[in-house]
Parts: sequence; C-alpha cells; structure tokens
Amino acid sequence: MFDSWQSNGAGGGMWVQHNRERQKVMAVLSAVALLLALGFTTKERILRYLDGGLLNTFDDCAATGPLEREIDALPFFAGPPPGTAPVRGFETPGASAGCLDDSGDELVTGHAVFRLTGDRQDVADRLRAVAERDGWTRRPVVSTGDDPHDPADLCFEKRLKNGDVVVTVGFAAVNSGPGAEKQVEVDAYSMLDGTATAC
Repeated sequence: MFDSWQSNGAGGGMWVQHNRERQKVMAVLSAVALLLALGFTTKERILRYLDGGLLNTFDDCAATGPLEREIDALPFFAGPPPGTAPVRGFETPGASAGCLDDSGDELVTGHAVFRLTGDRQDVADRLRAVAERDGWTRRPVVSTGDDPHDPADLCFEKRLKNGDVVVTVGFAAVNSGPGAEKQVEVDAYSMLDGTATAC
C-alpha cells in the first residue's frame, strides 16, 4: 500500500515500516501452517506463489551451481573459434555463467565476446558445425545484426542435465565507418521456471 515511508508526525514512517514487516511475517506463518496441513504437492505451489507474487524472499538462485557449470563448459565458450580473437575481459575460456534473480523471471546466463578477424560466414558455419556435433537443435531467429536476412545470426537449443538452454550467436559492429570492427557475441540462457527462451 505504501511505496515509501509516510509520516503524520515523528515516528510515523517507522510505524509504517514495522507494520509492513509484521504483515510479511504473518503471511509466512500462515503459509507454514497451510504447508503442514496440506501436503507436498500443495506445498510446492504455495512456495512458488509466495516467492513470485507475495514476498519474493526465497533465493531461486541458491541451487543453480550445477547448471552454471554446465553452461561454462559448453563448446561455444571453449575459446575463440577460428576467425575470431579474444577481446579484453574474455581471454579465459568459459561463459562466466551466473544467475539473475531480480525481476521475478529468474534465469541462468552465460556470455562471451570475440573480435571477428576472419570471414563472418565462415565463423557462423564453424559455430553451426560445433552445435551439430554436440547435439544442439537449430532454431529460427529474429536477427539483430546488420541484415535482417543474414544467416550468420544463429540460435540453438538443447536439454542439458540441469535445464533447457538456448544459445544465441550474433554479429555486431563495434563502431561505424570504413574498417569498422565487428564482434561475435555468444549468449546462453536458461529460465529457471522452464519457460521457453526466445531467440
């Protein structure tokens, strides 16, 4: 009801803050009582409701370490593919995978950037071959590159041991004008609630 402290006098804002905390505690205690009375399936539903809509106090990222390690080890992140070179901050193989839990749509992500030094289409073909060897399925994409019909923007999906993952590959200009440098950006996404991730 209150987005910020409101006060009708000294100490009024403090009362509003304490009242909100008390309401949260009472909601949690009520949910615990329901959990004890209703059983496992309902318990899972109540926890999801509390986390997503009411309190958002449970840490959905607490158990994502195994999936983060799987994403870090994907062949797309093993190092610069032929025709590319590392950029500052991405010299070490891996995706620096992590979990985002700040929007209600928690997801695990990984990211790597390489400088394009060779032929764009050749790099795309090599990454496509890597995906095929590793059992990834190609998905259609809405390109964000220079040309909306460019086949070099790629998207792949695969069910890993710890979750469904989508990997996108995009080619982007770093600057404009003659001799503009281009980069290859590789991103991995996995929604923790199982929602499909768009390319």
